[in-house]
Amino acid sequence: MKTYRVGLLCFVLLISAVCAEPLSAKAGFSASPDVGDRFLDIHTFLFRIAARNGWSLIVSSEVNSPVKEVVGSTVEEALNNYLETTSFRWRLFENCLYVADESSLDTFFRSLPELEQTMPKGNSSSNFSGMFSRIELDMLCNMLRSLSGVEIRSAEGLQHSVMMRATGMAWQRVLLAVVYLNRFRMNRTDFSITIFPADS
Repeated sequence: MKTYRVGLLCFVLLISAVCAEPLSAKAGFSASPDVGDRFLDIHTFLFRIAARNGWSLIVSSEVNSPVKEVVGSTVEEALNNYLETTSFRWRLFENCLYVADESSLDTFFRSLPELEQTMPKGNSSSNFSGMFSRIELDMLCNMLRSLSGVEIRSAEGLQHSVMMRATGMAWQRVLLAVVYLNRFRMNRTDFSITIFPADS
């Protein structure tokens, strides 16, 4: 009987662990969109929703909207209301909310498994955390270089800033999301990464 109970307990704990993220994400999207103010721009709304749910957040610099009334009974409805007349869409994946042009999102997630396999190894187990309403690309590259041990830099003259909130994300995932959701390109070797404008 004792063996049976221990086995059942382990099974229940395993099921709970497997289901924890989807249930949490679902709860976050079905919750009230009230984050303290009735009228907000999309960036402030996204940042507050991500913070409330403990999500990471990476937003393309192209994403924008005027200050709008937060409309909807759930977070999902409010997000769709912000973006419905634009080409921008959102996707929650592994506890990170990504917001970008729909085609960029599709390309990024379709290519992600292959991209992650071809990244320089560096300190592959190092995770990145940080909250930035805006961070210059050069500064982000410096932080990721220090963390990863890989020479990461942006091409000369590439001036850009991004909005992000990272909570224990793999440095490779952070960099790939910033590059591909902002339509940059990058050259990789075993020990270095250089980011270029897409048209260079």
